[in-house]
Amino acid sequence: MKIQTIDSKRRLVLPGASPGECYAVREASPGHYELAKVIPAPKPKPSPVELDALLISAALTPKMSWEQLRSLTREP
Repeated sequence: MKIQTIDSKRRLVLPGASPGECYAVREASPGHYELAKVIPAPKPKPSPVELDALLISAALTPKMSWEQLRSLTREP
């Protein structure tokens, strides 16, 4: 049996595990833990119509002019 040590950030390296994998931890009895790999449900890709609506609702351009922004952020 291989022994692993937890580091100062409370991390443990699991042999055979890949980065990004998720595990549910359950304490079976005092001092004994069970790990169960959690596989997230796949998310469907958004349709082009949904992407357009998202870009319109959360635009990457400011809603105010530069003059309004300058007047709000500069001292008089």
